[in-house]
Amino acid sequence: MAEIKPEKTPLARLVLFMICLAALGSIVAGAHYYTIDLPQQAAVVAPANSPSDNCQDCYDRCARDYPNSGGCKYNCLIYVCGKT
Repeated sequence: MAEIKPEKTPLARLVLFMICLAALGSIVAGAHYYTIDLPQQAAVVAPANSPSDNCQDCYDRCARDYPNSGGCKYNCLIYVCGKT
């Protein structure tokens, strides 16, 4: 005689469905990360000639060469740091 396999309980089927759904979601999220998010992160690079690159150097030079001059630091602020 053929054996009759007992049918899985609804709770067991639900748990299996949730595990499969979680695995599929992880695969889709990983694929999205590697194809969309990661290339965009690598493409964004700060410009090398941004005004703030030389700002601290200008302040240091003013403090070293003209320790009591507010005009030097003001010029740094306006012309080098790019602030108005």
